[in-house]
Amino acid sequence: MQKSVVFIIGIGRSGSTLLDLMLGSHPRAFSLGEISKLPEFVRKGKKLCVREDSTFWEEQFTEAERQELAKGMSGHRLHRLIPLKVERLVRGWLNNDEILNPYTQLFKKIDCDVLVDSSKYSSWLTRRLEAREFQQQWLRPYLIHMVRDGRAVINSYLRIYPEKGIEALSQQWLDELEKKRQIYEPFPSDRKMTIHYEDLASDPQGTLRRVCDLVGLDFMPEMVEYWKHEHHHVVGSRGTNAMIAKYRGQEAQQQVQEIHGNYYEQMNFEIKLDLRWQKELSPENLATFERIVGDRNRPFAWPLTPESTD
Repeated sequence: MQKSVVFIIGIGRSGSTLLDLMLGSHPRAFSLGEISKLPEFVRKGKKLCVREDSTFWEEQFTEAERQELAKGMSGHRLHRLIPLKVERLVRGWLNNDEILNPYTQLFKKIDCDVLVDSSKYSSWLTRRLEAREFQQQWLRPYLIHMVRDGRAVINSYLRIYPEKGIEALSQQWLDELEKKRQIYEPFPSDRKMTIHYEDLASDPQGTLRRVCDLVGLDFMPEMVEYWKHEHHHVVGSRGTNAMIAKYRGQEAQQQVQEIHGNYYEQMNFEIKLDLRWQKELSPENLATFERIVGDRNRPFAWPLTPESTD
């Protein structure tokens, strides 16, 4: 099987992290989470895994190797006086650009066939796909566009960033939607798929099976129960990760309780469709969101219409 990288892009974290961890629960796949944060974490000397009890990154990669990964992923100059674009070309000609092909380096240390990256920034994906490891088809990239009812996304934004206000957050949602569209539309049709969070949460087995078929993994029902599997991912949805902590008998991060209250503490071990926005989003905020975004949320509005799932 050719080594592959599955990029999950979406607005917000919950759905992307959920799918990331489900795919990463396959024995031949590995969840990286938002590995775009790795350069910052290495620079600041922070732990590279969201799990406090995980030593995976320290055991599998030496300090020098972690520094190399950070440099290759940072998108910044490797040498102070040489533009990165020039150095990329020269290193490519000299066949000395290992540092600029970080997923290839990850595969050397991680025994799997599929890496899953749910980094949420469009600029991250654009830079990654410029590397020779994808341009020369050493690795096969797949793109999953994780979408969700914009009203649910805005409600989550307001819960986390109340100081930004509904107008700014609604415009942010629109801007992010356009950035994702520009990446998704020209991507090869046989290596991309749009997944609705609501479909994934309502029918996790059926939806996950479709994704596995796309990327060439044999679907296994136990993948749905992601909290039962070992994960060493770099950052992701705090709420989704709270289920892993709960299963392992650990307390959820304090920020989870501050933002979500006891929502995850009271939840059973299950995939549950989160429709809190229907009760929490005020009529005034809902009206402002709809005024700003117009009909752009129509393809994502839950319950989905037939044209939404085409």
